[in-house]
Amino acid sequence: MNRTATVGVACAVSLGGLLFGFDSGVISGCEEAIQAEYSLSPFRHGLVVAGALAGTVFGALAAGWMCDRLGRKPTLVWMGVLFFVSAAGCALTPGGASGPAILGFMRFVGGVAIGGVSVAVPMYIAEIAPPESRGRLVLVNQFCIVLGIVVSYVSNYCVARWLPFSPGTVWRTMLGAECLPVVLYLAALAHVPESPHQAKVEAGAPLFVRRNLRPLALCFTVAFFSQLSGVNAVNYYAPRIFKMIFGEGSELASLAGTIGVGVVNLVFTVAAFFMIDRFGRKPLLVSGCAAMAAMHGLVAWQISLGGACTPWIALAGVYGFMASVAFSASAVIWVFISEIFPPDVRAKGQSFGGTVHWIMCMLVSWLFPVAVARTGTGAFAFFAAMMLLEAAWAVFFMPETKGRSIDAV
Repeated sequence: MNRTATVGVACAVSLGGLLFGFDSGVISGCEEAIQAEYSLSPFRHGLVVAGALAGTVFGALAAGWMCDRLGRKPTLVWMGVLFFVSAAGCALTPGGASGPAILGFMRFVGGVAIGGVSVAVPMYIAEIAPPESRGRLVLVNQFCIVLGIVVSYVSNYCVARWLPFSPGTVWRTMLGAECLPVVLYLAALAHVPESPHQAKVEAGAPLFVRRNLRPLALCFTVAFFSQLSGVNAVNYYAPRIFKMIFGEGSELASLAGTIGVGVVNLVFTVAAFFMIDRFGRKPLLVSGCAAMAAMHGLVAWQISLGGACTPWIALAGVYGFMASVAFSASAVIWVFISEIFPPDVRAKGQSFGGTVHWIMCMLVSWLFPVAVARTGTGAFAFFAAMMLLEAAWAVFFMPETKGRSIDAV
C-alpha cells in the first residue's frame, strides 16, 4: 500500500479503538445512577462496573488465537458484532433483582470486544506501517480510543442535560448510544484488506519458551504498571472524583469536568503523536511517570483537606495527571508491545500483554470505590508510588524500540 492508503486503512481499523474508548468512558456517567437504582453496596457496585473488564481478559486471550486462526480482519469484525450486542443489551436491561446480573453480563460482552480490539488493532497497524512512522500510526488507534472517551463524555452530558427522562432511562440511553458508532465501524471494515503478515504467521510457534523470556518480561511489566497509573480509575469514576472535589449537588459540574478530562487526554495524545517517533518510547514513559506521581500527590493532598480543599488546585492535579498519562504510558504501551515480539509469536505476545493489562484494569476498577471509601486519599498516594517505581524500571531495564524493524525482532 502507498502512504495515503496505509493512513486510510489505519484510520478505518482504529475506529475499533473509538469503540474501545466509548465503551470504557460511557460508564462514568452512569455508574452512580446504576448504584442508586439497584441499591448496590460498594463491593457489588465495583463488580458490576468491572463486568466489562472481566470480559476484556477473555477478549485479549481469545484475540491472539483468533488473529492467527481466522485472520486479523475477521477478528475485528466479530468484535464489532459483540460491541453492538453489548450496547443494545445494556439499553434493554430490566429493573428489579435480575437487572445487575444482566447488566453485568452485557458489560462483560462489551469487555470481550474491548479486549479483542486492544490486541488486534495495534498489531494490525504495526504490521502494515513502515518502521519510520509505525509509532505515529499505532497512535492513531490511541487517538481514537481517547476520542471515543471524549465522545462518550459529551454524549453522557447531552443525554443528562437535555433528555427529559427518568434516571433509569437516562443511564440506559447513555449505554445504548454506542450502537451508532458500531455501525460506522463495521461499515469501514468492509473496505479494509487482510494484514500482509497474516500469511507469514506460524500459528503453532510456542510463546512461553526461553528465546521469548525477555520480551515476555518486558511486556508483562509495562502492561502491569499501565493500570497502576490509575488512568482507568479516573476514566471510570471521574464524576465521583469531581464530587469529592466540588462537593455534593454538583452532578452537572462533575459531568462537565469529566469532559475536560477527555479533552486534556485527547490534546496530549496528539502531542504524543508528534513525539513518540522523534524522541522514542523510553523518554516519554520516564518523564510521564514522574509527572503522574507528582499530580497524584497533588490530588491526594487537596482531597485530604476536606472542606478546606482548593478546587482549582485539585482540578489542576486531575487534568495534569491525564496530560501526563496521555503522552506517556497510554501512548507507549500498545506501541511498545507490538514491537518487542518475534513475528511468529506476535499475535500471542500481543494477547499476553493485553491479558495482563486488562486483569490489572479489572482489579483497579473493581477495588477503587472500596479503597476510596476506606482510605480516602490513600488510593491516589498508592498510584503515585507505583509511578515512581515504573519510572525506575524504565530507566534501568526498558530498551528503546524506536525505528526497529518488526520483521527482524
